[in-house]
Amino acid sequence: MSKIDIQLQSDDLQSLYQYAMVLCQNPSNAQDLLQSGVEVLLRETNKGKTIKQPRAYVRRVIRNLFIDQCRVNQYWQTDEYQEKASYDISPVDIEQLHIDQQLLQNIWGTLSAMDRDILYHWAILGYSTDEACEILEIPRGTFLSRMHRLKKHCAPLDDSNPQHGNDKKTRQPL
Repeated sequence: MSKIDIQLQSDDLQSLYQYAMVLCQNPSNAQDLLQSGVEVLLRETNKGKTIKQPRAYVRRVIRNLFIDQCRVNQYWQTDEYQEKASYDISPVDIEQLHIDQQLLQNIWGTLSAMDRDILYHWAILGYSTDEACEILEIPRGTFLSRMHRLKKHCAPLDDSNPQHGNDKKTRQPL
C-alpha cells in the first residue's frame, strides 16, 4: 500500500468529486479537476513534502484549478456596469442655501474638520452633491446627513435669518 492510499480513502475521493461537481456542474470536468488535484498531491508527496491534511489540500488545489480555468475561459463578464446618467436627488432647499462671509466667519470655528471640508467643497467651490461625495470619498447618505446637520447648526447663527429681523434677499453670496 502506498503512502497516498492511507491518506485518502474512497469516501474522501467521493467527497472531493462532489465538490468539483458543485464547482463546474459537468461530470467530465469534475473528474478532470479531481484527477489534477490528486496528481498535484502525489507530486508534492513524492518530492518529500509532508501534507498533514491531504483532503483539504486537494480541495484547495481543485478550487484554484477551477478559478484558473474560469479565468482562461472567461466564464464571467468582466465589464463593469455603469449608469448611463448621473442622478442628483439631493433636496432642492439644501442646494438653495447661500452662505455669506460674515456667517461663514461666525460658523467656521465651531465646525469639525470634516464639516468644514464638506462646506468648503459644496458651498464655496460650488460642487454638486455627487461631485463633492466623489472628491471627499464619503457615501452620499453621510454627505446629505452632514449637510442637514450643518443647516440646522447654521440656522441659529444666521444674522440674516427672518427670525432675527433681516431679509435673506439682502445677503451677499460668496
